[in-house]
Amino acid sequence: MILRLAIYFVLGGAIVASATYFASVGRGFMAAFVATVPTTSLITFIFTHLEAGDAGVIAYAKGLLYFLPAWLSYALAIVLTVEKIGLVKSLVLGLVVFLVLSLATRLVVKNWLG
Repeated sequence: MILRLAIYFVLGGAIVASATYFASVGRGFMAAFVATVPTTSLITFIFTHLEAGDAGVIAYAKGLLYFLPAWLSYALAIVLTVEKIGLVKSLVLGLVVFLVLSLATRLVVKNWLG
């Protein structure tokens, strides 16, 4: 189990390092592509399947869909505010937006969708 977790950690780090590199050399589109192409979720699907089978994969996929509006709002908040209030405040605002919308999504899913 520890070896698998180490592999997950290294793979995730490689994706973050690649995205950071591309962003730092002015290739923002490529950085965003590397960070959002489904490699992270693909790897997570495979490892989740190994650990929890089909039920784990389905639960994870549903979770991704539930949090998509919150993630899009997080990214949009950063795009709209980083030049006005700076990076740190923009990231904090984006994170707050994400957390509030995630909680709201969770409540909607739990109370109205079962």
